[in-house]
Amino acid sequence: MGNLSRHFDSSEMKCHCNKCDFDTIDNELINLLENIRLHFGKPVHINSACRCLEHNRSIGSKDTSQHVQGTAADITIDGVSPDNIASYIDDLNPHNGGIGIYETFTHCDVRKNKARWRK
Repeated sequence: MGNLSRHFDSSEMKCHCNKCDFDTIDNELINLLENIRLHFGKPVHINSACRCLEHNRSIGSKDTSQHVQGTAADITIDGVSPDNIASYIDDLNPHNGGIGIYETFTHCDVRKNKARWRK
């Protein structure tokens, strides 16, 4: 466990299964999260980042999930809507990366192709 950047720690990225120690997160994702944090000037809460395959399957997600690769995070920011977070991420990465807008959180990832969805 340790600092990954000024505002993020590896403990925040760890898989929630409580069976593994998977917390290897992509540096590009950390940079994206830092940009989001600095832009909004508020803490970015990590709902889910790294997921081992077993945990990912247990919550009904696909084996191809970016979370399994350590390249995704589901985030919230107090007082900022998922739409506003998504809009900022899209401004940063209009041609690549995944952005999912959910009722209570925003998914962001650093995949090489562009993916956008709303659930």
